[in-house]
Amino acid sequence: MTDITRRGLLKTGGLVGTALLSGGLAGTGFARLAAAQDDPLYAAARKEGALTLYWGSYEQQTMEAIRDAFKAKYPGIEVQLLRQASQTVYTRLRLELQNGVAECDSLGTTNLLHYTELKKIGALAAYDPPDAAMLPAAFKGLDKDAMYHVGAISLTSINYAPGKVSAPPTSWMALLEDQWKGKITTGSPAFSGDVASWVVAIRRKYGDDYLRRFGQQKPKVGQSNVDTVTDILAGERVVGSGAPFSYTLTQKAAGNPIDVSVPTDDAILNLGLTGIPAKAPHPNAARLFTNFLYSKEVSDILSRNFWPTLRTDVAWAEGRSLDQMKWFRNTGDDLAAEVAEGIAKWKELVR
Repeated sequence: MTDITRRGLLKTGGLVGTALLSGGLAGTGFARLAAAQDDPLYAAARKEGALTLYWGSYEQQTMEAIRDAFKAKYPGIEVQLLRQASQTVYTRLRLELQNGVAECDSLGTTNLLHYTELKKIGALAAYDPPDAAMLPAAFKGLDKDAMYHVGAISLTSINYAPGKVSAPPTSWMALLEDQWKGKITTGSPAFSGDVASWVVAIRRKYGDDYLRRFGQQKPKVGQSNVDTVTDILAGERVVGSGAPFSYTLTQKAAGNPIDVSVPTDDAILNLGLTGIPAKAPHPNAARLFTNFLYSKEVSDILSRNFWPTLRTDVAWAEGRSLDQMKWFRNTGDDLAAEVAEGIAKWKELVR
């Protein structure tokens, strides 16, 4: 049983009081807090008292909601969140490793290459979260040594400004039409794992000639694929390529003038991954957070923010599912090499 300090008891009491006052949460809120108090991993994590997340898999709004839900369920653990593009948080972690600094407890990015590289140098800790059993079958057990796991299921599509585009492009090939020249915004595969996955898929489908012709469209190239939403809402471009399906729908639901077009030649499915650095300063808190990712609470947050959920027993928003969509996922033993080659080709042909 976890030792409960007077200060910790007061914190817990405050949370329960808030639940009672909010109405309808008294039973569930108290039950969750009581269950957390009985979790020996929480007891160990609470002694560490802190957790630092380096995450690029979800946009800021969703990641902050996950952070806040974790803090509410596990009081006494202070959470620091760095949410930037996947390559940015990965580069920061690598610099820390080179300089003998240990700050990151949980890494979440959308680039498989990050995890295969970290695994090769012994920089990841093995951990097998029990609730990962609730993942869709196709996404379980990605690494036989349990060094990394699925932390997000991401769909890449086309987005656009409805008021400025009467007939949006309905396929990746349609983006090469003359009417879209100078009107496209995109992220960069050098910074965004989702865009890197899109580049690999496009090269598999259409070869390097597609990238060459895409570059001739003079797209505005940002970093994260979230930049496509920013550019469209700012009026800088009217169509986004390699764009975030979920975040676009979140912005649409908020009343912003933006929408998605699911390509007839497949939305691209990419897996955001998560792992615990071998020298994480708060390893128990990192394991607790990894467990929490597969909880019903997190999948409920994902559903509210139009993300595919991480549990088979929690439905997506608007009744969507992978079964209803045409999608393509890059697989194969040479995927890491394809990502690196795709980035190089992008820099040569698109810039």
